[in-house]
Amino acid sequence: MDYTSKIISILSDEQSREIIKLVSNTELTILQISTSLNIPLSTAYRKVRKLEELKIIKKTKVVRTLEGLDESYYKNWIFEIVIAYRDGELTYKLEHVKIEDKIVRLWQKFSE
Repeated sequence: MDYTSKIISILSDEQSREIIKLVSNTELTILQISTSLNIPLSTAYRKVRKLEELKIIKKTKVVRTLEGLDESYYKNWIFEIVIAYRDGELTYKLEHVKIEDKIVRLWQKFSE
């Protein structure tokens, strides 16, 4: 399966779209995603891994728990996805969040 087909496949999956929407406003762990969407943890892991491979979401930090386990946090990394059909070919364009937007979000986080 080529990259364009993978993008279209992941976007056609309702749970994947819900994950993207969920991590658009806050950083969450896979356990938090699983709980929020009421989906099995294994499903959440699989879908997050695919979204991360396609550079739609991004691991933002890893926190070590008191039990010594690492918890990864994920955040939406895209601003826009454009899918086009021209001359019998599907194409896509991912526009990632600009660095200025990341700085604004960081400043808002500190000011809270």
